[in-house]
Amino acid sequence: MKIDKNTVLDLLKNITVSGEGQNMVDSGAVTNVVSFANEVIIDLTLSTPAMHIKKRAEADVTKTIKEHYGDDAQVKVNIKIETPTAKPNEIKGKAIPGIKNIIAVASGKGGVG
Repeated sequence: MKIDKNTVLDLLKNITVSGEGQNMVDSGAVTNVVSFANEVIIDLTLSTPAMHIKKRAEADVTKTIKEHYGDDAQVKVNIKIETPTAKPNEIKGKAIPGIKNIIAVASGKGGVG
């Protein structure tokens, strides 16, 4: 039995990643597929660091490939997490000429009575 890379990619199009709403291939989660003989290595990049999503993705990939190729197939899934980088707080709007810094002052006085 020889595992074909294109067949593996077609199989992965049937799996959706939790929170993504698209299949693994179209969402860009599958970054690399390497196959030789009865072994396949799949690299996934997910945007959610939740452990249950990682485990579910790994289990779904392994199950799908073993269902198609049989239990003799050796599947290894490498999962990498890349969370989107947060933009620093920016003041939006037009700059005020001659003003370099703005300081906000507020009073946190509660109700009286």
